[in-house]
Order: sequence, then C-alpha cells, then structure tokens
Amino acid sequence: MAENTAVAKAEEKKEEKTEVAHSNNKVTDYSLGIFGTSDNFIMAMQMAKALASSTIVPATFQKNDANCLIAIEQAQRLRVSPLMVMQNLYVIQGRPSWSSKFLIAAINNSGKFDMELQFEETKDKDGKPYSCLAWTTKNGRRVEGMTVDMEMAKAEGWIGKNGSKWKTMPQLMLRYRAASFFSSLNCPELTMGLYTKEEMQDNDFKEYPMEDLQEQVKRDISENANSEPFVVAESEAIETGSEVVESEPEKVAGEVVENDENVPDFMKD
Repeated sequence: MAENTAVAKAEEKKEEKTEVAHSNNKVTDYSLGIFGTSDNFIMAMQMAKALASSTIVPATFQKNDANCLIAIEQAQRLRVSPLMVMQNLYVIQGRPSWSSKFLIAAINNSGKFDMELQFEETKDKDGKPYSCLAWTTKNGRRVEGMTVDMEMAKAEGWIGKNGSKWKTMPQLMLRYRAASFFSSLNCPELTMGLYTKEEMQDNDFKEYPMEDLQEQVKRDISENANSEPFVVAESEAIETGSEVVESEPEKVAGEVVENDENVPDFMKD
C-alpha cells in the first residue's frame, strides 16, 4: 500500500515538472510571421539581439537589433537563412537593396520555372558585349525579361556614374540588369519591392518633399494667373452686388435693333 502511494506521488511530481517546463517554453508559429503573435516577436527579438552581437555579420547589422529584426523577417518570408539575407542585403542611400547574385539565386531556387535563368547575349561589330536578354521556361512556355543593351546604358546615364562597372565589366552588368528586369516583370514577389544594389548605384533616387511640390504649385499659379483674358459668354449674367444684370447683346452689322434712335428712317421698316 505504501509502495503504491509512493509511486503515485512520484508520478504527480513528474507531471508537475512537465507542466512547469511546458509553461516556460514559448509557443511560436512562424507561419504567421514574426509579427503574427507576441511570442513570435519576442523570440525574433532574442534572435536579433544574438545576431547583432556577432562580429561576423556585415557592419550594417552589428549592434543594430532593428536591422537584424528586418533581416529575420525577410529571411522568414523567403524561407532562407537570416545570415544569407544579411550577407546579400545592402543599404544604399538609406534604402535596402539586394545583390544581383542573390536575386539570380532566388529565381533559380524558387521552383517557379522549369530550369535556371538563361542569358541570351550579343556582341557589337568590335566583338564587345552589346546586349543581354534573360529568359527561362515555365510549363514548356518561354518566359522572357527585357532586353538590355549598351545604348540603353548610355541613354540612362549608367555608364557615366562615378565608380561604375559598366566601363570595365559590361558583360556582367548587362547580365545583372537583365536578371533584375526579368524578376520585375515575371516574379516581383521574390524581390519584395526592393531594388538591386546595381540599380541603386546606377540611378539617382532623389526625394521630392511635399513642401517643395506645394511651393512649386503656388509659384506656377502666381506666374500664370490672369495671363489670358477672361471671356464672358453672351448669355451669362453679370452679378453686381445683390442684383443680377443681364449683359447687353452685341450689335451685329446689318442687324436692326428696335428703339434705336440712331437708325435711319429707311431701315426702320
């Protein structure tokens, strides 16, 4: 009898320990995202602090919990390692951007297409790289991006940028830009609205504050106000104070106006 009582008490203590351990463990469901539940966010913040204390991650994320948290969120959406995102996410002019190599890898590993991304290239008469088109197939159908050539690079001003690789590595830059156009046209969900690092370096993303636009509108109004005469239609009424006076009709040549004293007698009939 005593043995049975001792066994029962031991089982009760074991169950109590299991319940305490279960209550101390955070329940996370990352299918809802790191912002889906409070437990998800708490666990993600703990991960972000651990990553921010590392000296191996890029400088943008060192001692910066918030940046690490964003990287974790991006990694969760892409279903890749947070460290992989950190190594391929750059901040240029205050904007996050992907490396083109990571973008190409994301397209190839997405499983959306039948094969890896292909590049159709041409050369000019001197044998130098001239154009590139990124393409692949989906369900046996050819899927293309947008053709990029050196004339486009010149017209857009990419070649003239300081430190631009278009002069020294035109073939590589053509491939990177062709891959970026392909992603924007056929699988924008992979980039999640972010530009590539090369796009950010080639273009001038100037901000135009709302105050400047408002001042410009005011200036245009003041400069163009009353620049053209205001013509009142004949049938319109001219308001004077509280009274409304009908505008007098214009006299047309050859038209006889009644009760006009200046009209000759032979025209009054």
